[in-house]
Parts: sequence; C-alpha cells; structure tokens
Amino acid sequence: MTRLFILLTGFFACMGVASAANYSGSAGSVQFFNEASLHKFEGTAPDFVASFDTDSMTGTLVVQTKTMTTHLFPRDNKMRNMCLEVDTYPTITFRLNGIEGNSDAMAAGTGSGAVTLKGTLTIRDVTRTVAFAATYDASSDSLTMSGAYAFKWTDFNIPDPSIFVSTLYPDMSVQFNVTMKAR
Repeated sequence: MTRLFILLTGFFACMGVASAANYSGSAGSVQFFNEASLHKFEGTAPDFVASFDTDSMTGTLVVQTKTMTTHLFPRDNKMRNMCLEVDTYPTITFRLNGIEGNSDAMAAGTGSGAVTLKGTLTIRDVTRTVAFAATYDASSDSLTMSGAYAFKWTDFNIPDPSIFVSTLYPDMSVQFNVTMKAR
C-alpha cells in the first residue's frame, strides 16, 4: 500500500509540471515605430503588464499610455494629449482570445515555437479584431512571447498630429518581447 501511495504521489507530482499555468509580468519591451515626411522615429512603452493562461490560451497585454515616449518632449506632449488623450484613455489593450499553430510546448510549460495570436486591440475608443505572428519560449517558471503587428493609426480614430512642414504617415508598427513569470 505504501509503495502504491508513493507511486501515485510521484505520478501526480510529475503531471503538475506539465499542467496548465498562469503567467504574468512586466519584463521586456514594447516599442512602436512610425515615419513622417521628414524623418522616422521610434518610441517605447515602458509601463505595461502581460498575462497568459495556458489552459484557456487567453491573455492580455495592457500598456499605460501616459508613460509612452519617443524621447522628444514636443512630440510626446502632442502624442499623449492630442492623439492618445491619456486622461480619457489611460491604456492600450490587446486581449488574446486564442492561438493558432503549435502551442503544445507552451501548454506543457517547456520548449519554443511559432504561433498566430488572435484577439482584439483597443486604442482610444476603438476595438478591432487582429491576428499576427509571434514566437514563444516556455519553461516551468517563465514564458517569453515576441511578435510584431502593423496597422494604420487612422483606423483607431487617432487625430492626425501632422504639422504644415511634416506629415505623419498612418502606417505604424509595434514590436514586443515580453517575459512573464509563472504564478
């Protein structure tokens, strides 16, 4: 009887390693890129938090808009106050609703792979369905996800910040590399 108990305990303990996990964290980077008629620029979103549930294959990436920066005060001021209206819309949110592709290693908490993330992106008062390629690297205690998404900022009712001497083109891209810890 004791041997059976030890065997079952060991079996269930091993099953726990490969079971679903919840991850969350704010390590890594979220960057955005844009181009105007006179120059290209990039920015960072240093204040974000990500979460992911391997059981339901759902999660979120929430960016605090008030800390987004291009490291140029006049442009940042216009971006935060006019374009993003950070007092009214304090976050940009990606809600992951599902994954396509080989996510078995992710669910098992070990390995890496490439997948397509499907969900919704909310900027200001507009929510759009999105899908984009991403990669992941999973371990029993952490999950790193990386990807990029290109869109037109005009699709999200963002006012045009262009000035007479420089036009901001509507094509924007976002790249992320986020590491979350198992909870």
